[in-house]
Amino acid sequence: MTVLSVKNLNVTLHDHHILNDITFDVNEGEIAAVIGPNGSGKTTLLKSILGLVPYEGTVSVLGVSPSAIQSIGKKIGYVPQRLEFDRTMPVTVEELFSIHSFEPNPGHIRKALSLAHAEHLLSKRLGILSGGEFQRVLLALALLGGPRMLFLDEPVASIDIEGSGEIYSLLKELQKNEKITILLVSHDVDIVYTYATTVLCVNHRLVCSGAPHETLTPDTLKMLYGGHHALYAHKEKSREHSHGEKHRHHDS
Repeated sequence: MTVLSVKNLNVTLHDHHILNDITFDVNEGEIAAVIGPNGSGKTTLLKSILGLVPYEGTVSVLGVSPSAIQSIGKKIGYVPQRLEFDRTMPVTVEELFSIHSFEPNPGHIRKALSLAHAEHLLSKRLGILSGGEFQRVLLALALLGGPRMLFLDEPVASIDIEGSGEIYSLLKELQKNEKITILLVSHDVDIVYTYATTVLCVNHRLVCSGAPHETLTPDTLKMLYGGHHALYAHKEKSREHSHGEKHRHHDS
């Protein structure tokens, strides 16, 4: 069943064409990853689907247009790339949830944190959390309403390699166990190759789409990024620090 449908999407901001004639569908239960070079419109695509930037074309999320997303409310969770806050403020994770919840329910909060493997962070101050811990808290916030779909913008942008793998493994777990459909923006082609079920290659237009093992070929990556793009299959065991190996991921 199709849960996200995008047809002939165009976005122009400040007289600059950001996205041109984007068309794709995401089916229920998929992990769809949007990849592409910096400045290619990946985040703009995500924001247009959520109704956060103006667009032309047709978008349907769980059967409604972006302008009506509030009507389905808790069925959608969103994790932005950045959440600006004063890290010196003495706010705990529990207090953050209370601020963001209309009617805070301790049981629901603990369940959301548990799904994000972050229940042990409940009483900790936000300012002392690591990048990975804070990302788990943001994910738990997005899970609070029991969503059918999750949208994430660069969920591991400020996390080290080991932490990145843990976050993606967690997303895979949510897809499998909680039946949540996921659309995320990522710059990590090797991780996407391992964890995504569908990849959307965007460079102001939809360059290619499909299953990662069929789509992420040297030829399509060259079309997407230009020049030479080295692709490494992401294997967690080879990432362990005990091996003392340095893995390099190069975009030209």
